[in-house]
Amino acid sequence: MTGPTLSDDKPAEVEEFSSDVRLAISNDTLADMVEIVLRLDNVPIEDESTSNPGLIIGDPAGFALLNEGQAPPHNRSLLLINDEADIPEGMEYLLVPHHGDDHDLDPGLLIRKVREMLSGRKPSIEKNPVTNLPGAAAFEAELRERISTGERFGVVFADLNQFKNYNKAYSYSRGDEMLCSVGELMSEILNRYPHPQNFLSHLGNDDFALISSEKHAPVIAEEIVDRFDAMVSEFYDVSDLTRGSVLITDRKARESECPLVTIALAVILSSRNALEHAAEALDIADELLEYLKSRDVTESCCIVERKSAE
Repeated sequence: MTGPTLSDDKPAEVEEFSSDVRLAISNDTLADMVEIVLRLDNVPIEDESTSNPGLIIGDPAGFALLNEGQAPPHNRSLLLINDEADIPEGMEYLLVPHHGDDHDLDPGLLIRKVREMLSGRKPSIEKNPVTNLPGAAAFEAELRERISTGERFGVVFADLNQFKNYNKAYSYSRGDEMLCSVGELMSEILNRYPHPQNFLSHLGNDDFALISSEKHAPVIAEEIVDRFDAMVSEFYDVSDLTRGSVLITDRKARESECPLVTIALAVILSSRNALEHAAEALDIADELLEYLKSRDVTESCCIVERKSAE
């Protein structure tokens, strides 16, 4: 075997990109905002269009005008979008909600994404800022991969009941502490059943999800239920635990009793349902968790999906 040889000629397959950013933003107000942010951070912007910019930043309408309606390669483009509903698969995006002519652009997040993409570094898995667990996007990517390979797996979705009332009674900071403890509890239990498929995520708010083997998923869910109530009791005052509820005062100074926080879990096994898309699992979980809520259960509980009718 001969080693590589040096040559003045670059390999044909290597494509050179500039370090400049091209803006393809149809909304003038948003375009001005982005350009100001980039120039303040000394990010170079194209004065004239080149064939291979380092990065293209645009909104859907702006991208549609490029290359006769063909969007640029995903690895060189950042989509600015105000609704996450229609994001192209695998495309990097930045959510920029707008209200009339006002755009909620996060300058720090824009610069961080631009710097990462220009440097060619693959962005790390997005983490939930409260628990530091992988977020919803990472979970859906993992789930899509499981579905595409055809392997069997189990998914456990977890939802905290009465969590909003806990925040009202004890503060959002205490609520964040509870979420961190829930994440730690689920991680500890998941690690007791090691498996290559294991994956834990914090989807947002008080929703968590984990992926494991079909064999382990129901067992893990039951163990979470068994241990949750003892763990969560540490977050209450003795008076509330004794009463079995918390007192909430509304804006009109009216006081009401609300139940303590419990956890509801929905278990989905891939062999019982021919999943074709990650969204299907989320829809099934929503239905199962709504069913548990309709039963007005005052204790932590879990439900395992039955085999779908053929």
